[in-house]
Amino acid sequence: MPLFKTEALVLAARPLGDTEKIVTLLTPKLGVIRAVAKGARRPKSRLAGGTVAYRVIEALVYRKEGRELDFLSEAHVLSSAPRIGSDWRLFLHAGTLAETALAAGEDCYQLLCTALELLEGGIDPRPVSLFFFKSLLKAQGLWPDFSRCAVCDDDLTGGAAVDVAGGRVLCRRHRREGFLAISAGGVRLLEGIERRAVLKGRHEAAVLSGALKVCLSLVEYHFDLRLRSTELLTGAEGLLGRTAKVKGGNL
Repeated sequence: MPLFKTEALVLAARPLGDTEKIVTLLTPKLGVIRAVAKGARRPKSRLAGGTVAYRVIEALVYRKEGRELDFLSEAHVLSSAPRIGSDWRLFLHAGTLAETALAAGEDCYQLLCTALELLEGGIDPRPVSLFFFKSLLKAQGLWPDFSRCAVCDDDLTGGAAVDVAGGRVLCRRHRREGFLAISAGGVRLLEGIERRAVLKGRHEAAVLSGALKVCLSLVEYHFDLRLRSTELLTGAEGLLGRTAKVKGGNL
Protein backbone atom coordinates (compact mmCIF):
# COMPACT_ATOMS: atom_id res chain seq x y z
CA MET A 1 0.00 0.00 0.00
CA PRO A 2 2.14 2.92 -1.24
CA LEU A 3 -0.45 5.55 -0.25
CA PHE A 4 -3.01 5.05 2.51
CA LYS A 5 -5.26 7.00 4.85
CA THR A 6 -5.74 6.28 8.54
CA GLU A 7 -6.87 7.89 11.76
CA ALA A 8 -3.90 8.36 14.06
CA LEU A 9 -2.89 9.73 17.45
CA VAL A 10 0.29 11.82 17.40
CA LEU A 11 2.50 10.46 20.17
CA ALA A 12 5.65 12.46 19.51
CA ALA A 13 7.34 14.78 17.05
CA ARG A 14 11.00 15.72 16.86
CA PRO A 15 12.92 18.08 14.56
CA LEU A 16 14.66 16.82 11.46
CA GLY A 17 16.87 19.38 9.77
CA ASP A 18 15.66 22.96 9.54
CA THR A 19 12.10 22.46 8.32
CA GLU A 20 11.06 18.82 8.81
CA LYS A 21 9.79 16.65 11.65
CA ILE A 22 9.78 12.95 12.39
CA VAL A 23 6.41 12.04 13.89
CA THR A 24 5.38 8.92 15.76
CA LEU A 25 1.76 7.95 15.17
CA LEU A 26 -0.37 5.31 16.86
CA THR A 27 -3.18 3.98 14.66
CA PRO A 28 -6.28 1.85 15.34
CA LYS A 29 -5.34 -1.00 12.97
CA LEU A 30 -1.84 -0.42 11.60
CA GLY A 31 0.09 -0.14 14.85
CA VAL A 32 2.86 2.44 15.15
CA ILE A 33 3.89 4.53 12.14
CA ARG A 34 7.01 6.71 12.05
CA ALA A 35 6.99 9.23 9.25
CA VAL A 36 8.78 12.30 7.96
CA ALA A 37 6.62 15.42 7.76
CA LYS A 38 8.31 17.66 5.21
CA GLY A 39 8.10 21.37 5.94
CA ALA A 40 6.16 20.80 9.16
CA ARG A 41 8.39 23.19 11.12
CA ARG A 42 7.48 26.11 8.90
CA PRO A 43 4.84 28.29 10.65
CA LYS A 44 2.49 28.30 7.65
CA SER A 45 2.94 24.63 6.77
CA ARG A 46 -0.27 22.67 6.20
CA LEU A 47 1.29 19.91 8.33
CA ALA A 48 2.19 22.11 11.31
CA GLY A 49 -1.10 21.68 13.19
CA GLY A 50 -1.29 17.96 12.51
CA THR A 51 2.10 17.13 13.98
CA VAL A 52 1.49 18.30 17.56
CA ALA A 53 1.62 15.67 20.31
CA TYR A 54 -1.68 14.17 21.51
CA ARG A 55 -3.76 15.45 18.61
CA VAL A 56 -5.91 12.95 16.72
CA ILE A 57 -5.53 13.35 12.98
CA GLU A 58 -6.67 11.87 9.71
CA ALA A 59 -3.33 11.06 8.11
CA LEU A 60 -2.46 10.43 4.49
CA VAL A 61 0.76 8.43 4.50
CA TYR A 62 3.07 7.47 1.65
CA ARG A 63 5.05 4.26 2.14
CA LYS A 64 7.95 3.33 -0.09
CA GLU A 65 9.32 -0.20 0.03
CA GLY A 66 12.75 -0.49 1.60
CA ARG A 67 12.56 2.80 3.54
CA GLU A 68 12.62 2.82 7.33
CA LEU A 69 10.45 5.95 7.57
CA ASP A 70 7.19 6.72 5.81
CA PHE A 71 6.16 10.18 4.58
CA LEU A 72 3.23 12.11 6.04
CA SER A 73 1.54 13.79 3.08
CA GLU A 74 -1.55 15.23 4.78
CA ALA A 75 -2.70 15.64 8.38
CA HIS A 76 -6.21 16.90 9.12
CA VAL A 77 -6.81 17.56 12.83
CA LEU A 78 -9.83 15.69 14.20
CA SER A 79 -9.35 16.64 17.85
CA SER A 80 -6.74 18.43 19.94
CA ALA A 81 -5.68 18.51 23.59
CA PRO A 82 -5.06 22.14 24.58
CA ARG A 83 -5.22 21.44 28.33
CA ILE A 84 -2.56 18.72 28.08
CA GLY A 85 -0.42 20.88 25.82
CA SER A 86 -0.43 23.83 28.23
CA ASP A 87 0.05 22.00 31.55
CA TRP A 88 3.48 20.43 32.04
CA ARG A 89 2.23 17.95 34.65
CA LEU A 90 -0.51 16.66 32.36
CA PHE A 91 1.93 16.61 29.44
CA LEU A 92 4.39 14.42 31.38
CA HIS A 93 1.62 12.11 32.61
CA ALA A 94 0.45 11.78 29.00
CA GLY A 95 4.05 11.05 28.01
CA THR A 96 4.20 8.18 30.50
CA LEU A 97 1.05 6.65 29.01
CA ALA A 98 2.38 7.09 25.48
CA GLU A 99 5.75 5.50 26.36
CA THR A 100 3.93 2.53 27.88
CA ALA A 101 1.67 2.13 24.85
CA LEU A 102 4.68 2.06 22.53
CA ALA A 103 6.50 -0.49 24.68
CA ALA A 104 3.47 -2.74 25.15
CA GLY A 105 3.30 -3.62 21.46
CA GLU A 106 -0.41 -4.29 21.87
CA ASP A 107 -3.45 -2.77 20.18
CA CYS A 108 -4.19 -0.06 22.72
CA TYR A 109 -5.20 2.85 20.49
CA GLN A 110 -8.71 3.24 21.91
CA LEU A 111 -7.53 2.78 25.51
CA LEU A 112 -4.89 5.49 25.14
CA CYS A 113 -7.35 7.86 23.44
CA THR A 114 -9.81 7.31 26.31
CA ALA A 115 -7.14 8.02 28.93
CA LEU A 116 -6.04 11.20 27.15
CA GLU A 117 -9.67 12.36 26.90
CA LEU A 118 -9.99 11.89 30.67
CA LEU A 119 -6.82 13.94 31.24
CA GLU A 120 -8.09 16.63 28.89
CA GLY A 121 -11.41 16.59 30.75
CA GLY A 122 -9.74 17.64 33.99
CA ILE A 123 -9.72 14.36 35.93
CA ASP A 124 -6.78 13.89 38.31
CA PRO A 125 -4.00 12.33 36.19
CA ARG A 126 -2.99 9.86 38.91
CA PRO A 127 -6.20 7.74 38.90
CA VAL A 128 -6.30 8.11 35.09
CA SER A 129 -2.83 6.57 34.94
CA LEU A 130 -3.94 3.76 37.27
CA PHE A 131 -6.93 3.08 35.03
CA PHE A 132 -4.71 2.97 31.92
CA PHE A 133 -2.02 0.73 33.45
CA LYS A 134 -4.50 -1.74 34.92
CA SER A 135 -6.55 -1.96 31.71
CA LEU A 136 -3.45 -2.52 29.58
CA LEU A 137 -1.99 -5.16 31.89
CA LYS A 138 -5.34 -6.96 32.16
CA ALA A 139 -5.67 -7.05 28.37
CA GLN A 140 -2.35 -8.92 28.21
CA GLY A 141 -3.11 -11.24 31.11
CA LEU A 142 -0.46 -9.61 33.31
CA TRP A 143 -2.63 -8.07 36.04
CA PRO A 144 -2.32 -9.93 39.38
CA ASP A 145 -5.34 -10.81 41.51
CA PHE A 146 -5.80 -8.15 44.19
CA SER A 147 -8.86 -9.79 45.73
CA ARG A 148 -7.19 -12.47 47.86
CA CYS A 149 -3.78 -13.65 49.07
CA ALA A 150 -2.12 -15.97 46.55
CA VAL A 151 -0.75 -18.16 49.40
CA CYS A 152 -3.51 -18.53 52.00
CA ASP A 153 -6.56 -17.18 50.12
CA ASP A 154 -7.31 -14.68 52.88
CA ASP A 155 -8.82 -11.33 51.93
CA LEU A 156 -6.57 -8.28 51.77
CA THR A 157 -8.52 -5.95 54.05
CA GLY A 158 -5.35 -5.34 56.08
CA GLY A 159 -3.25 -4.33 53.09
CA ALA A 160 -1.03 -6.43 50.87
CA ALA A 161 2.43 -7.06 49.47
CA VAL A 162 3.04 -7.37 45.72
CA ASP A 163 5.54 -9.82 44.27
CA VAL A 164 6.13 -8.01 40.97
CA ALA A 165 8.36 -10.64 39.36
CA GLY A 166 6.13 -13.51 40.51
CA GLY A 167 2.89 -11.78 39.52
CA ARG A 168 1.35 -12.45 42.95
CA VAL A 169 -0.36 -10.44 45.65
CA LEU A 170 -0.04 -11.65 49.23
CA CYS A 171 -1.40 -10.70 52.61
CA ARG A 172 0.97 -9.02 55.02
CA ARG A 173 1.64 -12.26 56.88
CA HIS A 174 3.25 -13.73 53.77
CA ARG A 175 5.20 -10.71 52.56
CA ARG A 176 8.91 -11.13 51.90
CA GLU A 177 11.80 -8.72 51.62
CA GLY A 178 11.71 -6.93 48.29
CA PHE A 179 7.91 -7.14 47.88
CA LEU A 180 6.05 -3.85 47.45
CA ALA A 181 3.72 -2.94 50.31
CA ILE A 182 0.35 -1.44 49.47
CA SER A 183 -2.28 -0.22 51.92
CA ALA A 184 -5.82 -1.56 52.20
CA GLY A 185 -6.99 1.70 50.60
CA GLY A 186 -4.60 1.16 47.71
CA VAL A 187 -5.92 -2.36 47.18
CA ARG A 188 -9.52 -1.08 47.10
CA LEU A 189 -8.55 1.67 44.69
CA LEU A 190 -6.91 -0.74 42.24
CA GLU A 191 -9.82 -3.15 42.49
CA GLY A 192 -12.38 -0.51 41.55
CA ILE A 193 -10.47 1.95 39.34
CA GLU A 194 -12.51 1.05 36.21
CA ARG A 195 -15.68 2.38 37.84
CA ARG A 196 -16.31 6.02 36.99
CA ALA A 197 -17.24 6.89 40.57
CA VAL A 198 -13.84 5.64 41.76
CA LEU A 199 -11.96 7.19 38.85
CA LYS A 200 -13.48 10.61 39.53
CA GLY A 201 -13.46 10.31 43.32
CA ARG A 202 -11.16 12.00 45.81
CA HIS A 203 -8.36 9.85 47.19
CA GLU A 204 -5.66 10.38 49.77
CA ALA A 205 -2.28 11.30 48.31
CA ALA A 206 -0.55 8.43 50.13
CA VAL A 207 -3.05 5.90 48.75
CA LEU A 208 -2.60 7.17 45.19
CA SER A 209 1.17 7.23 45.56
CA GLY A 210 1.32 3.64 46.80
CA ALA A 211 -0.99 2.34 44.07
CA LEU A 212 0.96 4.19 41.37
CA LYS A 213 4.25 2.80 42.64
CA VAL A 214 2.88 -0.74 42.31
CA CYS A 215 1.47 -0.12 38.82
CA LEU A 216 4.63 1.53 37.54
CA SER A 217 6.72 -1.35 38.87
CA LEU A 218 4.47 -3.88 37.11
CA VAL A 219 4.59 -1.94 33.84
CA GLU A 220 8.35 -1.45 33.89
CA TYR A 221 8.96 -5.10 34.78
CA HIS A 222 6.63 -6.69 32.22
CA PHE A 223 7.52 -4.36 29.34
CA ASP A 224 11.24 -4.11 30.19
CA LEU A 225 10.87 -0.37 30.37
CA ARG A 226 12.29 2.61 32.22
CA LEU A 227 9.77 5.41 31.92
CA ARG A 228 11.56 8.68 31.14
CA SER A 229 8.47 10.86 31.48
CA THR A 230 7.89 9.54 35.01
CA GLU A 231 11.48 10.34 35.97
CA LEU A 232 11.10 13.88 34.61
CA LEU A 233 7.80 14.32 36.45
CA THR A 234 9.22 13.05 39.74
CA GLY A 235 12.30 15.26 39.38
CA ALA A 236 10.25 18.35 38.56
CA GLU A 237 7.84 17.77 41.45
CA GLY A 238 10.79 17.34 43.81
CA LEU A 239 12.44 20.52 42.56
CA LEU A 240 9.22 22.50 43.00
CA GLY A 241 8.84 21.10 46.51
CA ARG A 242 12.38 22.12 47.49
CA THR A 243 11.88 25.57 45.94
CA ALA A 244 8.66 26.08 47.88
CA LYS A 245 10.40 25.14 51.14
CA VAL A 246 13.23 27.58 50.47
CA LYS A 247 10.79 30.40 49.67
CA GLY A 248 8.75 29.57 52.74
CA GLY A 249 11.84 29.70 54.90
CA ASN A 250 12.75 33.16 53.59
CA LEU A 251 9.43 34.76 54.44
